[in-house]
Amino acid sequence: MLYFFAVIDWHSVWTNGLWILGTAVLIGTFSYSYWLTQSGSQSISEIYQKSPYAQLYWIGFLLVLLGLIFTSTRWWETAVWLLFTGWAIFNLATSLRSAK
Repeated sequence: MLYFFAVIDWHSVWTNGLWILGTAVLIGTFSYSYWLTQSGSQSISEIYQKSPYAQLYWIGFLLVLLGLIFTSTRWWETAVWLLFTGWAIFNLATSLRSAK
């Protein structure tokens, strides 16, 4: 118990937890929307155009990108992930605006 905080690298746990959580959100969103396509008459692209599914997709993608930003070691990797993060934030804002 004395070495508990010295052994665990909490920074690594939190940064890798971001992309793991984002991947779980993406897989869950895809799985549920795929189930809806099998039980209904809509295609998967029609489902992703609806508000909650598009928002969940972009939130999951944003979490993955944030995890990649915090775990990157080279400056150009960080620049690429920041570029994609800006794109994801723009698309998330667009889907939030279209939901109203």
